Amino acid sequence: MKCLSCGRWSFKIVCKECTKLFLEPSPSFRILSNGLRVDSFYNYDEIAPFLHTKHTVYGSKVFKILAKKSFLPFAKNFKSHLNIFAIAVDDGVKDGYSHTAILSNELKNESIKPLFGALRAKSSFKYSGKSLEYRKAHPREFECKVPKDSYAILIDDLVTTGSTLVEASQKLKNEGVETLFALTLANANNY
Repeated sequence: MKCLSCGRWSFKIVCKECTKLFLEPSPSFRILSNGLRVDSFYNYDEIAPFLHTKHTVYGSKVFKILAKKSFLPFAKNFKSHLNIFAIAVDDGVKDGYSHTAILSNELKNESIKPLFGALRAKSSFKYSGKSLEYRKAHPREFECKVPKDSYAILIDDLVTTGSTLVEASQKLKNEGVETLFALTLANANNY
């Protein structure tokens, strides 16, 4: 097959050279309007072409590479005395897989356990390219299946306005779950 990035022949969807060149994390964080800290591994502009593969037949392979370069090293270095659930935001299967489930699965360690299907949106609104006003007018209306009195890390592929993560963390709080922080692949703070 050919490398998705450079077009050279490769045994992987993204060759070793492009993985080293383009997929080394450059972590950042931001604090959302409700005080939730969101740590991101990349700036949106750095990996936009890779993120756009999520609705393609090879998107699951690309997201697995991104997760191994970012979420897996985080999990290896993260220690806590708490038992924490990694909660993928709206991890329903679309296009044959769930990109947020792939990310949360790489967080598995002694302290963190992925909990799948625990926070799903009841609404089907698409937020891509939409304004903050649109997002506020069309909430996700999450259904929560996270055990009460537990701790969570929210997982998503992208933080833009932060409205989805704010709504998700509020839903968890209302259900008696403490959100410690959120992790995303990319921060699109300028969008």
